[in-house]
Amino acid sequence: MAVVAGDGEIGSVAPKRRLTIQIANEKRMIAATIELLRAHEVDNITSRMIADASGTATNYISRYFGGRDGLLAAVADELGLRISVLVRGGESIMQFDQPGNQLNRITSNPEVALWFKVYRYLTGRNVPASTMPSGKPPIVTAVEEAISLIFGLEGRYLPVCANLFLTYTMGNAAFGPFLGTTDDEAEETLRTMYEVVHLLMRRGDEFATG
Repeated sequence: MAVVAGDGEIGSVAPKRRLTIQIANEKRMIAATIELLRAHEVDNITSRMIADASGTATNYISRYFGGRDGLLAAVADELGLRISVLVRGGESIMQFDQPGNQLNRITSNPEVALWFKVYRYLTGRNVPASTMPSGKPPIVTAVEEAISLIFGLEGRYLPVCANLFLTYTMGNAAFGPFLGTTDDEAEETLRTMYEVVHLLMRRGDEFATG
């Protein structure tokens, strides 16, 4: 953390060391909030519910996370880590070569559904990814790696494709029912996005070699 010294020079202060008990309490509160999210909407989960479920005090939310949004950002990070394991695993949830509706398969995963629920809330609160404990959400990195392995995308097209995939799946999960989008239409749109990226790659290669 940068600070201005008495002579006007900018120095740095080492971050305050977190105690073992604080780390343990944070983990319990994050885990308890995730379990509460399985049965409740975000707005219906109170500080008292989190404290009771985690065996902590209500003021710990502000003390450890700076408030409710900070706790939910940490929850989103933890869910992102769990999903990244599912994405990278041998039985990855991103198996586009398998039969069935891929978009439905991914978004119906319990951890993914919770992640969408939290991120929709945080987006409504204008909480950017830069405020997350990990900075760049771990799920983004995992999706980029999975897309690279599945489709062979590399370089600047990889984050573009991951961005399209995440933005579309989140948007469809939030607004698909309202817009009347069918599962087949959603799946076709997602696959078309990948075809467009592949087309851009080919044209880019042709331009570079031409």
